[in-house]
Amino acid sequence: ASKDIPTDMGIWRFDDVKFTANPTSPKERRHALQVGDHEYWDEAPEGSPDYWSNFIDHSRDPNARFVFDMENKRAWFKATRPIKTDEEIFIKYDDYHKGNAIF
Repeated sequence: ASKDIPTDMGIWRFDDVKFTANPTSPKERRHALQVGDHEYWDEAPEGSPDYWSNFIDHSRDPNARFVFDMENKRAWFKATRPIKTDEEIFIKYDDYHKGNAIF
């Protein structure tokens, strides 16, 4: 984090979110997040302002979470607890679907 972030603060809003049954990235470097049995939030393309979101790491003790509004094609990235400056931001992959790879 580049600054302190309080709990429940919106870190980023994603508009026009696209869900797909077939992620475009190759499996060995997949950055798609599975959000349903046959739905993925695919990776953001290089050069996109959302590209950084492809690299959010997993933790069993995450400090952030995606909130999806699939009907309106939006997502928010929010802090789930206070995050300090220079602290890495994590999500828990299997919070979204049990099929997400956890390393």
